[in-house]
Amino acid sequence: MSAALPGNWHPRHRAPQPGPVVLLDLDGVIADAAHRQRFLHQDEPDWTGFYAGVSADGVIAAGRALAASVAAELPVLILTGRIDDVADATRDWLDVHGIRWDMLICRPPEEDDDARHAVDYKREEIARLRALGFDPRLAADDNRKIVAMYEDAGIPALYIPSGYYDNSQRYDGGV
Repeated sequence: MSAALPGNWHPRHRAPQPGPVVLLDLDGVIADAAHRQRFLHQDEPDWTGFYAGVSADGVIAAGRALAASVAAELPVLILTGRIDDVADATRDWLDVHGIRWDMLICRPPEEDDDARHAVDYKREEIARLRALGFDPRLAADDNRKIVAMYEDAGIPALYIPSGYYDNSQRYDGGV
């Protein structure tokens, strides 16, 4: 890859080449973050507490199997709403748990305190990926609103229910 990658994109060994890729969410798809959800279900979410526990997440077996089963020629990009501050801990977690991944994409540092909806963040990352020649062929997420956004962007998507979200409504472009 000749163009420099954005700072919130973390290749495992070397940057994947532009072309077809698979996008997988992390929390609720591969990582079991149920033990951290309590930090978000308060009057004022405790994001520091929420992110402090990422290393203690369990593995969702189906998510690990999904990452492992992607054709070898398709890079697996983990597109997560996690803040970039926990990228190193996340990379270590992925490796310790034997998760197949080629690049980790986290929420950029300048957005760590941004209340922007995860749908909008992921939509913008898809645009950045496409601008650099990456072609998402499949995506998986535990948020129906993000799955709908992928489908609207022409990316076939799998919904993986985690129980973390009220997914009763389709994303309509607002927060």
